[in-house]
Amino acid sequence: MTGRKPWHAGSYARRAQAVRNAADANPATRCWRCGLTKAEHGRPWQAGHLVDGRVEGDLRAECSGCNASAGAVRGNRMRTQGTTRQW
Repeated sequence: MTGRKPWHAGSYARRAQAVRNAADANPATRCWRCGLTKAEHGRPWQAGHLVDGRVEGDLRAECSGCNASAGAVRGNRMRTQGTTRQW
Protein backbone atom coordinates (compact mmCIF):
# COMPACT_ATOMS: atom_id res chain seq x y z
CA MET A 1 0.00 0.00 0.00
CA THR A 2 2.31 2.72 -1.24
CA GLY A 3 0.91 6.11 -0.31
CA ARG A 4 -2.75 5.17 -0.58
CA LYS A 5 -5.21 5.96 2.14
CA PRO A 6 -6.75 2.80 3.63
CA TRP A 7 -10.16 3.65 2.16
CA HIS A 8 -8.63 3.90 -1.34
CA ALA A 9 -6.53 0.74 -1.15
CA GLY A 10 -7.40 -2.79 -2.19
CA SER A 11 -10.20 -3.07 -4.71
CA TYR A 12 -11.44 0.52 -4.29
CA ALA A 13 -9.96 1.95 -7.50
CA ARG A 14 -11.41 -0.82 -9.67
CA ARG A 15 -14.83 -0.71 -7.99
CA ALA A 16 -14.98 3.10 -8.08
CA GLN A 17 -14.13 3.19 -11.78
CA ALA A 18 -16.89 0.67 -12.50
CA VAL A 19 -19.42 2.80 -10.58
CA ARG A 20 -18.39 5.98 -12.44
CA ASN A 21 -18.44 4.23 -15.83
CA ALA A 22 -21.92 2.81 -15.21
CA ALA A 23 -23.22 6.21 -14.10
CA ASP A 24 -21.74 7.95 -17.15
CA ALA A 25 -23.20 5.30 -19.48
CA ASN A 26 -26.75 5.84 -18.21
CA PRO A 27 -28.02 9.45 -18.37
CA ALA A 28 -30.95 8.50 -16.09
CA THR A 29 -28.59 7.70 -13.19
CA ARG A 30 -29.38 9.78 -10.13
CA CYS A 31 -27.06 10.81 -7.31
CA TRP A 32 -28.02 8.65 -4.36
CA ARG A 33 -27.70 11.60 -1.96
CA CYS A 34 -29.45 14.48 -3.76
CA GLY A 35 -31.47 12.55 -6.34
CA LEU A 36 -30.39 14.67 -9.33
CA THR A 37 -29.08 13.39 -12.67
CA LYS A 38 -25.75 14.54 -14.08
CA ALA A 39 -27.59 16.84 -16.50
CA GLU A 40 -29.48 18.41 -13.59
CA HIS A 41 -26.50 19.05 -11.30
CA GLY A 42 -23.77 19.45 -13.95
CA ARG A 43 -21.05 17.85 -11.85
CA PRO A 44 -18.92 14.80 -12.58
CA TRP A 45 -19.77 11.47 -11.02
CA GLN A 46 -17.77 10.10 -8.14
CA ALA A 47 -18.06 6.80 -6.32
CA GLY A 48 -19.24 7.61 -2.82
CA HIS A 49 -19.27 5.26 0.13
CA LEU A 50 -22.80 4.16 1.01
CA VAL A 51 -21.77 4.27 4.67
CA ASP A 52 -19.29 7.11 5.13
CA GLY A 53 -16.08 5.85 6.66
CA ARG A 54 -16.59 2.17 5.90
CA VAL A 55 -13.42 1.21 4.06
CA GLU A 56 -14.58 -1.83 2.08
CA GLY A 57 -18.25 -0.89 1.99
CA ASP A 58 -20.61 -0.48 -0.93
CA LEU A 59 -20.11 2.36 -3.39
CA ARG A 60 -22.82 4.37 -5.14
CA ALA A 61 -22.74 7.01 -7.86
CA GLU A 62 -22.97 10.50 -6.45
CA CYS A 63 -22.17 13.95 -7.74
CA SER A 64 -18.84 15.43 -6.71
CA GLY A 65 -20.54 18.12 -4.63
CA CYS A 66 -22.45 15.64 -2.50
CA ASN A 67 -19.41 13.39 -2.09
CA ALA A 68 -17.14 16.25 -1.02
CA SER A 69 -19.77 17.62 1.35
CA ALA A 70 -20.28 14.23 3.00
CA GLY A 71 -16.53 13.81 3.44
CA ALA A 72 -16.18 17.27 4.97
CA VAL A 73 -19.06 16.67 7.38
CA ARG A 74 -17.56 13.38 8.52
CA GLY A 75 -14.05 14.84 8.85
CA ASN A 76 -15.30 17.85 10.82
CA ARG A 77 -17.33 15.60 13.11
CA MET A 78 -14.32 13.37 13.77
CA ARG A 79 -12.14 16.39 14.59
CA THR A 80 -14.62 17.73 17.14
CA GLN A 81 -16.01 14.50 18.61
CA GLY A 82 -13.01 12.24 18.21
CA THR A 83 -13.11 8.61 17.22
CA THR A 84 -13.75 5.39 19.05
CA ARG A 85 -10.75 3.68 17.49
CA GLN A 86 -7.88 2.89 19.84
CA TRP A 87 -4.56 3.76 18.19
